Amino acid sequence: MTRKALLIGAQTHGLAGVLNDVDAMEQALTPRGFDVQRLVTPYATRAGIRDAYEKLTADAGTDDAVVVYYSGHGGRLRSPDGRDLQFIVPDDYADSDEDDFRGITDVELSVLLAGLTDRTHNVTVIFDCCHAAHMSRQPERRVKALLRDARARWRPTYESVERQVQRLVAEGLPIDRRPLIGNPHAVRVVACSPSGSSWESVNRDGVEMGLLTDALSRALRETDGLRISWAALVDAVRREVQTFVAAQRPEVEGPSGRQLFETTEADALDALPVAVDGPDRIRLLGAPLLGVRTGDEFAIMRGDATSSQDGPAMGTAVVTHLLPAAAAARLRLTAPGQAVPSDARAYRISAAPPALAVRLPSDHPVTAELAESIVLHPMLRLAAQDVETSGEVTVEVTVDEQGRLAVRDEAGPLHLPYRPSPAGVGAVVANLRRIAQATALRRLSGDPSRPLRQSVRTEWGRVRDGRETPLAPSGELLFAQADERIFFRVTNEGDLDVFVSLVDIGVSYRIALLTHSDPSGVRLEPGASYTYGWNEDRNELTGVAVSWPDGIDMSATRPETVLVLVSDGPVDVSSLQRPGVRGDGRRATGSGLTHLLAQIATGATREVGPEPAGQVRYAVQPIDFMLSPTPPPTAERAVFLVDERPAQPIRLLSPRGTAPGKLAVRIAELVVHRNRALGSADIRVDAVVLTGGSGGQPIYRAETMRFSNVRDGDRLPLDDVLIYHGPAEDFLDIAVWVSRDTTGSLALSALLEKKLTDPVVHGAVAEVAGLAMTAPHAAVAVALMGAGAVLVNTAYELLTGVVGQSVGLYRTSLLAQEQFGIGRHVRHPQDFSFTFCVDEVA
Repeated sequence: MTRKALLIGAQTHGLAGVLNDVDAMEQALTPRGFDVQRLVTPYATRAGIRDAYEKLTADAGTDDAVVVYYSGHGGRLRSPDGRDLQFIVPDDYADSDEDDFRGITDVELSVLLAGLTDRTHNVTVIFDCCHAAHMSRQPERRVKALLRDARARWRPTYESVERQVQRLVAEGLPIDRRPLIGNPHAVRVVACSPSGSSWESVNRDGVEMGLLTDALSRALRETDGLRISWAALVDAVRREVQTFVAAQRPEVEGPSGRQLFETTEADALDALPVAVDGPDRIRLLGAPLLGVRTGDEFAIMRGDATSSQDGPAMGTAVVTHLLPAAAAARLRLTAPGQAVPSDARAYRISAAPPALAVRLPSDHPVTAELAESIVLHPMLRLAAQDVETSGEVTVEVTVDEQGRLAVRDEAGPLHLPYRPSPAGVGAVVANLRRIAQATALRRLSGDPSRPLRQSVRTEWGRVRDGRETPLAPSGELLFAQADERIFFRVTNEGDLDVFVSLVDIGVSYRIALLTHSDPSGVRLEPGASYTYGWNEDRNELTGVAVSWPDGIDMSATRPETVLVLVSDGPVDVSSLQRPGVRGDGRRATGSGLTHLLAQIATGATREVGPEPAGQVRYAVQPIDFMLSPTPPPTAERAVFLVDERPAQPIRLLSPRGTAPGKLAVRIAELVVHRNRALGSADIRVDAVVLTGGSGGQPIYRAETMRFSNVRDGDRLPLDDVLIYHGPAEDFLDIAVWVSRDTTGSLALSALLEKKLTDPVVHGAVAEVAGLAMTAPHAAVAVALMGAGAVLVNTAYELLTGVVGQSVGLYRTSLLAQEQFGIGRHVRHPQDFSFTFCVDEVA
């Protein structure tokens, strides 16, 4: 038997840590006996990846252990009916065109994997990429999904890529070899769910890497020699990743109970090897795999014991601090002076609650008082001095000019500042405790050693006039306004009853049980559904309103999470929403999930021991979205043949930025292939360009070009006509129309100049100008997007009024993070060919 690994790294479209990812995986796999083949930029092309994969398959033996790893961008294309195609992004992806898509689709990857597992059943595939591009306010984080290549000469659509897949099938791609429901012979480690996002950032060592790869490579190095399952390993990896980005949830699919790089099943990891460092000091090896924390207590048992209750314990040990691959603990032996055998094992008997890192001001009069209160609370701890560079998610207590105190998280300040009085300090600590409880609950996941066996489908979406619009499980953006209403639906697709609870973790970190009338869970029989938002009295879907809590700072959008807790038995979760709960010293009774939720609610330790045979199994399905305190921007009514604006959450949550210099936007070419919409006639081409401008004051330009007697196939003599020249900030909006010209009609710039006195248009521009100097990003982003919509709507209405029917040819919004699309763009709207250029100028 040999061990082989193919490590693929495509560092494209702004990623900076891919090559470091491949280095880290090589360093983790080589000590485990793997013969590593690297395929990295610039050689990780579509053909290069496929050839290397096929050679790996051809060389694989029956008993070989094989790893296929990919780091880079992923992409996703959606069809109007909801189907999707996912793909990875090789180095030559930008060379794609209508007849040659250079991405590698999930269909092709599954066929390649099926061929590999035909040769050996010991296969592990790891994908550090994602297929949904969500935005982060943290500029040092880069999402590993292809937002879009703003400079590409051609952009794929679901239909164009589906046609290529069908051509490949016609040419012999054996899609019938793909298993219908996953490949049963391959362990698949993925950075996040299909609708989630994965990230790269600077790690604890100052190295740019993917969060999944960083955590996974560390875990592989630290567990070399331990016999554990992929489920246990990825559970530890998930905890590490969520220390940096709470919304990224790595998952393992397929036969996750296998031992690492083996086909045999691994026993549940319930004990740790012990290394003696002194008379009263030991190390617990592999402690990160069990999520060991400072304060956890272990029973030290002889090597032949099977649990903490299998005979008398040699002693107990309490964890004092964590090491990279172990935990240091203080040992108390039952019989002082006895030797601890080399095969001794440590079984956890009580678990400390997770503690939230808090950074305090260094030189404030109440800093010492705050620190004392934080140390006394088990779910809070003082942040490490190097937390600025560690990337660890933390909150901080800030001080304003008047010396007042406020709690700030990644999104910004949470509340108005408190006076530095005893009452103010108490309020700050209470807020920190609330954040700690909510953060621990957000990271809740199922027990990998006891997965829920029942299949449950979760749906959610908007409700308008009784009609539902489905939304993705993560990355959506909602607005706190009166007519923003949502629903959640859970359907039991298994053959046994399940119990469902919905828990909301709001933007203020308030924890609320949505299913409060059923504190132990709504019971669902097989095939039954429960819909939160269904009005029983009116017998219709009305949804529930979305609101912004009083007293919470409105300077930025904030995350909200609804956890769907599903169990095969009743579990009382009502304790979670009790404010200010303190432990009374009594031990909770009930299931492991009950103990875990009680610990989050109270901050007390919880007992840990062997699970009874009838113990409740559970699963956690999170729904993560962003909530904006502002009303939504004005909607555009104009329709375009090609509309390439990014999704609303991407536009509104994108980091702000400016162009390094001035930009010039030109229409290079416009060919009319069929003039059926306009007839053989004189036509006009109108264009509007809008950008944030300096100081947030929006800038727009409108241009009109006229052409006589245009016929099918005519190339209009545009000669790289300039439609905008000037600065750019945050975004660059472009809208182009083609219309039949009429005698004496005014140019669009003249029409808009007259219309600028209109209260709606003037108000939209004035709102942006006023907000730019004083308002937070959330309000400015919405106002800018609304101003763009008002301008485009106004232009469309003016054109319709003076020339009649107009064809919306093209619409886009190019973002600062895309470098405003600098480059040449070729598009093919129906009946037209259209080329425009964005150039940087001095």
